[in-house]
Amino acid sequence: MNRIVLTNIRLLDGITRAARDDYVVVTKGERIEWIGPRGAERFQDPTDMVYDLKGAYVLPGLWDMHVHLDFRMIPDSVGEPSLAESTLFAYRRALTFLNAGVTSLRVVGTHGGLDFSLRDGINCGEYLGPRILTAGPGLASTGGHGAIQGKGYDGPYEFRRAAREVVYHGADLVKIMVTGGIIGRHEAFDALQTMPDEVQAVVKVAHQWGRHVAAHIASAQAAVMCAELGVDTIEHGYALDKHALKVMKRHGVVYVPTLVVTDEPSYWSEVGLPHWAVAKVKQAASSHRLAVEMALEMGIAITLGSDLPTPFVDGTIGVVREMEALANLGVAPRDLIAWATRTPATIFGLADDLGTVEHGKVADLVATPENPYDSVRHFRDICFVMKRGRVVRAETGLPLVAGYLEHE
Repeated sequence: MNRIVLTNIRLLDGITRAARDDYVVVTKGERIEWIGPRGAERFQDPTDMVYDLKGAYVLPGLWDMHVHLDFRMIPDSVGEPSLAESTLFAYRRALTFLNAGVTSLRVVGTHGGLDFSLRDGINCGEYLGPRILTAGPGLASTGGHGAIQGKGYDGPYEFRRAAREVVYHGADLVKIMVTGGIIGRHEAFDALQTMPDEVQAVVKVAHQWGRHVAAHIASAQAAVMCAELGVDTIEHGYALDKHALKVMKRHGVVYVPTLVVTDEPSYWSEVGLPHWAVAKVKQAASSHRLAVEMALEMGIAITLGSDLPTPFVDGTIGVVREMEALANLGVAPRDLIAWATRTPATIFGLADDLGTVEHGKVADLVATPENPYDSVRHFRDICFVMKRGRVVRAETGLPLVAGYLEHE
């Protein structure tokens, strides 16, 4: 098994506060074998593959914690795509994330089982792609947000059964839709749609099986209810208030604000969102921003997700644009990077393997020419990506798939 040597780097390991200049990272297989100053390494092998990164900043691969791989805007005249078409679309999208430095995705609602197939194919090495941890289909009430053709679940018995079914099929977490949302023509985005006993049934099953629960929530009322019932992450929170945030903090709930959803209403018009949904984006924008500002002020635990129908927005990948939106509210780059690396690994119980650059950990690495601790905008210029010890993208301009095959 050949080693890969990344030399002439500035290391941002996610632990120390400043870059360590002129460092070397050596990987073997999918893990980091050695880290140290250049010149201190005491082994050389002619079969080692050496990458001189020319002073680039190396840090852990990024996560996007709110992705729908099959989410896209399709005109009504086109009709619903087939499962095969959706799978190809989702896989191409997953590759786009990876090439942009997002080495791990939390997928929080995808239909037809394509997310499970992609995850398993990537995990066994048959396909190139980011790490996928998925909820399968989100669990919605009948007629509720995310219910396909209005078909959902009613009562704790049905929600309990649905949670058991998604876990049986391989879900890494469970997603429940608790309120209305932006894309729901006949629903208020903050309307409560799932009852306390239904949420409680899902939480109990998920936790019994060692899965965390992500809840789609817009309103403060729903956030309080879900935090008290044991939900682990709250997605969006378009209208959270101080009381809801206090309850979330008391119960250790992590907030996934997806601020980018309402930060640029013009984006949604450009990608073809119906006018009535664009109006709801604009309606939610001010309360959403206020909720995030209060969460930051109160020290709520946060991780980052995008929830967009295209991988890119404003010229960059969605989770980087989310970082930029939060940076505009005064969040330090170092904190934003931790929320996109260490925090997700901790949520999934993977902190021993991912989230920082340390000896023995899985080699999910990205590099930027300039220091992202100075500005997260430097993630727009990622020049190197490694996932599980395989070089996906290098400064040499190696094509995505060719780079994978060469280092197989």
